[in-house]
Amino acid sequence: MKIEVGQRFDFEVDREDVESTESGSIIATWYHMGNPIYVELSVSKTMIQEIRKLFKNNRNKTALISIARISKSKYVVNPTVVLLNRQLRDVKQIK
Repeated sequence: MKIEVGQRFDFEVDREDVESTESGSIIATWYHMGNPIYVELSVSKTMIQEIRKLFKNNRNKTALISIARISKSKYVVNPTVVLLNRQLRDVKQIK
């Protein structure tokens, strides 16, 4: 999956993947309308640097982030919150 200029996506990334990659791709969880989908995220050197800034002063193993591409080589990476959709099953009526 590649992020184009003007697009913004929410991902869950692992610290281990980010630290072991300079550019290329990493496996990330993309949250589309609250549903998790595993994708191969194409990352550049500048994107990896921005993601590493979030891991810099903590010990978290994963991070929920929002990545927006604002120009050809500039990304904005922020922590985010993702709401997961779940369907109710076996709903019983209370009388």
